Amino acid sequence: MSLIVFEDDLWPNLATIAMARPLFELRCGGFSVRERVAALLQNDQVCGLARPHLMGHFGPPSGLAAMYSGEPTLLVNGRCLDLAWLPRLLQEPLNTLYLAEGDLIGARLTPALTSAVLYYLREQRATDARDELLRFARVIELPPAQHPARLVYPWDLIAQSGEQIIRDLPLLQARLPRYHGNDPHVVVRGTDVFVAPDARLDGPLVLDARDGPICIDAGAHIEPFSFIQGPTYIGAGTLIASARIRGETSIGPVCRIGGEVEASIIQGYSNKHHDGFLGHSWLGEWVNIGAMTTNSDLKNNYGSVRVALDGLGQIESGLIKLGCFLADHVKLGIGLHLNGGTVIGTASNIFGVHSAPKTVPPFTWGGDIFREYRIDNMISVARTVMGRRKREMSASYEALLRAVFDLTRPSRGEVLDLPVLARAALVG
Repeated sequence: MSLIVFEDDLWPNLATIAMARPLFELRCGGFSVRERVAALLQNDQVCGLARPHLMGHFGPPSGLAAMYSGEPTLLVNGRCLDLAWLPRLLQEPLNTLYLAEGDLIGARLTPALTSAVLYYLREQRATDARDELLRFARVIELPPAQHPARLVYPWDLIAQSGEQIIRDLPLLQARLPRYHGNDPHVVVRGTDVFVAPDARLDGPLVLDARDGPICIDAGAHIEPFSFIQGPTYIGAGTLIASARIRGETSIGPVCRIGGEVEASIIQGYSNKHHDGFLGHSWLGEWVNIGAMTTNSDLKNNYGSVRVALDGLGQIESGLIKLGCFLADHVKLGIGLHLNGGTVIGTASNIFGVHSAPKTVPPFTWGGDIFREYRIDNMISVARTVMGRRKREMSASYEALLRAVFDLTRPSRGEVLDLPVLARAALVG
């Protein structure tokens, strides 16, 4: 059976943080959606259908031809975090369609019907694909109690983080044994602590799983004087540098994390190595946060935090606690302060100011004066950063970054090359 996860019509709602990655590659809990499908079905051959500029890097190596395999196909919406419905769909007859509040969340199709809708899904037109399937497929509308958690806006990642770690626990337990260490300097509270055999725990430290599980993946290193509270997932090869990691936090692979982190998601390969607070926030890959840079996640009036999304304007999140969103390759200097709801676009480099603007377009460079970050310079820095983690920038990834630069040029518009007194133009 072919396995395909797809982006649907609502991708623009999340594009502010996902210009350089498909929605199904956004981390929440212990996995991205694509990784979760692969783990649940024990099949690594999961293809992704995403926006055209992403397919060269995130698509299957053999291209779209891999999706016309002549086999039955399982479709999964890449905005679905909770996949509890997926095993049931696998037991349904071919040409069965699952809907939740009108959203196409999954389908099990014959090759003929797959070929009829892949055209729409390639264009992120899942609504049209759904309408086509309604003509031929058996339709099951999931009852409200079974509606899966789905991403609609970026802050849904934060709101779902803790619950998703708990939902992912059976999949994580399949590879992470329960911790039975006898080091007296590793204090464990609760029972749901799962640690890879080659992870390194250097006491004194505290693992407090009374409010939810703690999962520490292969090769992770927890330095002395760290405190980790569940539910939390620590990714493979990540260093926790004498930090306070509070609950509802997911940290991807090969990160360097210090200071205080609460209810946040760090996609992977990112650094927040020094003191400073990160709360109710999302960080992409290859992000670096300077020493003492801190975000606010609560307004003084305890009101809902508003967020400016490219193309959508200001939107009320409905959340009292919400921090910042830093897209892939963002770099922040030392001592910056970020207000709740701050959004900094892909590959922006902000430094030398006390308070960062609340909304920064992708590929912005500066502090007192903001300019467009030249793509060749950005690529050069990214190569250096990736090399420090023994990763080489592929030709496909470089092409992706250059495409994002071109696609986001209109969002920079005339707000750049302005002095600090005009910075309000960047503020949402």
